[in-house]
Amino acid sequence: MSSQSLTTVVIGGGWAGIAAAVEATADGTVIVVEERPYLGGRARSFQDKTMHHQIDNGQHVMMGCYHETLRMLETLGTAHLLRRQRALRVAFVQPNTTMDVLDASALPGSAGIAVAIMRLGNLRLSSRIAVLSLAAKIRLGIVTGRGLTCSEFFAKHAQPNDAIERFWEPIVLATVNAPITNAPAELLFAVMKLAFLGSRTDAQMLIPTCGLSDLLAPFPEWLRQRGGSVYLSTSADAIVPQNINGTMSAVVQLSSGETLVANRVISAIPQRALRRLLSNSSSDVVLPAEPPASPIVSVYLWYNSGWMPVDFASAIGTTIQWVFDKQNLHPGLVAVTVSAGASIVARDAGSIIALCDEELRRCFPQELGSVELLHGQVIKEKQATPLFTPANIAVRVLPDHVAVAHPYLRIAGDWTQTQLPATIEGAVQSGVSAARAAREQVNTGHQRSQ
Repeated sequence: MSSQSLTTVVIGGGWAGIAAAVEATADGTVIVVEERPYLGGRARSFQDKTMHHQIDNGQHVMMGCYHETLRMLETLGTAHLLRRQRALRVAFVQPNTTMDVLDASALPGSAGIAVAIMRLGNLRLSSRIAVLSLAAKIRLGIVTGRGLTCSEFFAKHAQPNDAIERFWEPIVLATVNAPITNAPAELLFAVMKLAFLGSRTDAQMLIPTCGLSDLLAPFPEWLRQRGGSVYLSTSADAIVPQNINGTMSAVVQLSSGETLVANRVISAIPQRALRRLLSNSSSDVVLPAEPPASPIVSVYLWYNSGWMPVDFASAIGTTIQWVFDKQNLHPGLVAVTVSAGASIVARDAGSIIALCDEELRRCFPQELGSVELLHGQVIKEKQATPLFTPANIAVRVLPDHVAVAHPYLRIAGDWTQTQLPATIEGAVQSGVSAARAAREQVNTGHQRSQ
């Protein structure tokens, strides 16, 4: 904790901004400014107007390795709303093929993953050995993917086509949200080491028993009790430097006409929004070129009864990629995701719903035999994540990217340099890192002034 009480303005109320605010509260008063009328950013909940059920604006996967996310939710008192798998268990389905299940419960940690891989019946034995061999090399750090796409990396290490299609590609799409021809292999490395090749608890899937917004719901009151506040439906239009008693501070100009004076500011908004804010603030800071966006299409389907035999499944050889059973929220509800969904995002909602229903019936012919589809909802997140490549991942910005020109300003967001894909955990880690970087800068400045 710093030796002086600080006022921190956090711009952006998504997961990165909330994480930054929770961390910064240890140093003083925190004010969060969010231009939308809700918190949570691209990972939130809303009510379907037809079924009047709460759904998320996309299915977000969490795992036990989400240490900073879990720490934040423990602080807010909502971590108990995540149900842990006993051990990693992932089903793989494909039309006209028996369901395969990767079940890591036989042994602890990476040994359980190894046994699970060797038991995958729909992979040839030689392919299972190839997958296991490469996973072991990743875990031991004796291979590198730097500068390579995932497809280049798989080719370099002689991964068979069925191993790529049935094992590696689903992991890449779910975590990096990019085709294997674009996705940086080093992000796959990070995912494998953090989640699948760590401890048993790290590899456990965390299944929300509520909407994503419910996980963050206590935050405004939590912050208010600590002297802070949240401004919704309010944007930060400019940041004006101000020298107060020899210390560089900032005046944040809001769309409401109000101004906030802060010792430090944390920007937790998308790169394009930060670029506009800096431009409005007469800043000559140069940000790297923004990567193109990779869309995610999420489809919620309400059936007249529950039918899924597993919590979730990876679909192989279909447009749909992942299917999640949501009947713990609403009977008969499933969520379907298509990551890196550029090929489908322009289609109309009706055709997307029909496609998803048809492919589900081919993957689960017995379970869906007499089950009727009641309603569908399509959610298109066209700006879901940056489309990272080996080239642009090298220039992801650090929390102190603008510190020379703006010593009071730090940057957070899943697009910044977190060493992780653009995930909830990446966003939360970035917020924590930005708040800690701001704390270190203030402490250093305070020590020098003495």
